[in-house]
Amino acid sequence: MFESIIKQLIQGEFICEISDESAFNFLQDAGQANVVDEFLSRLGYRLAKTQNELAFYAAYRQIDNSARSDIRKTFQQFRIELYPVVEWLDMMMACLNQDNSLAPGDTLSFSGLLQAIEQNQALADRLLSFAKFKDFAGSDDSVKARLEKLLSMLNKWGYLKLANRDMLIYQVTGKLDYFYQALQFIQEHEQISIEQAEDDVIQESLF
Repeated sequence: MFESIIKQLIQGEFICEISDESAFNFLQDAGQANVVDEFLSRLGYRLAKTQNELAFYAAYRQIDNSARSDIRKTFQQFRIELYPVVEWLDMMMACLNQDNSLAPGDTLSFSGLLQAIEQNQALADRLLSFAKFKDFAGSDDSVKARLEKLLSMLNKWGYLKLANRDMLIYQVTGKLDYFYQALQFIQEHEQISIEQAEDDVIQESLF
């Protein structure tokens, strides 16, 4: 368990109740968390939690030149994910006919989403528009194929976990809590562009 947790953390993964329940419960124990944090400190990391304590991740203990280079790469990936994830969250509110955005632990049914989108041309058009993002491009423009691509990529990025492979039920992971945390920081610093915000986000908010 300990070795698996360390590997997940230093690989940049988020450990939450959805992604790895046993590991999350392990880290919920203060004593075990301290042991993990102590070990991470030898590697230059610290054990961190998202703003609502829904997920654990490894953050740099000190921001030196080496760490800054790695963090910039992480932030560049966040920039890639930012607009597609925001669009996905907004689209899910429309698909589910709800006013609140998704939260960690929420479930999504592939069949339910597919039915909602196929019955609403506006939603089908929004789904098709994801093709403008490089990671979501594909040769099959059918609603089913596009939805599969969308959910598959969000699963790959760690925002979703396939909870039931037979029924195609997905669950939202704790990484979304981190996403909201980063998004909130950017919104609070509207005068800073996404491209210019790297050092500020690195030092003040996420790491």
